[in-house]
Amino acid sequence: FEAWKKQSYEGLPFQEWDATEIITNLQERFRSKSEKILADLFLSKGIFYKYECPLYLSETTVYYPDFTFFDPRRNQEIYWEHFGRMDLPSYAINAVKKIRLYEENGIILGKRLITTFEGNPLVLDMQRVQELIDRFELRLCAR
Repeated sequence: FEAWKKQSYEGLPFQEWDATEIITNLQERFRSKSEKILADLFLSKGIFYKYECPLYLSETTVYYPDFTFFDPRRNQEIYWEHFGRMDLPSYAINAVKKIRLYEENGIILGKRLITTFEGNPLVLDMQRVQELIDRFELRLCAR
């Protein structure tokens, strides 16, 4: 776990035209307010994460999960995807395709993949977030 935490990585770069300035309590730049809320919650609970750490599913397919954790008991990574625009049909379809691709690569929803959703009228359900943190025992992914 300590070696995993020290591994450096390059997250998904921001586009030059992207002026988004959502900054976490760790002074990290994030893409959405909800991801920032999640990151700050993880920090407050002492949970170590990597934001948009590359995940190579094949030689040609790279995903950047919103959050990557390391489960020291199972010696494996756990991924958390927040799908924030589920009110947009094309976004919702792409979210389902992304979940399917994860599963085709052995990253099963509810086992190594955690998902949260929002989009008009759905909001980020913080009670569910806490339940997911507890269910996946993310407190073991300590800072």
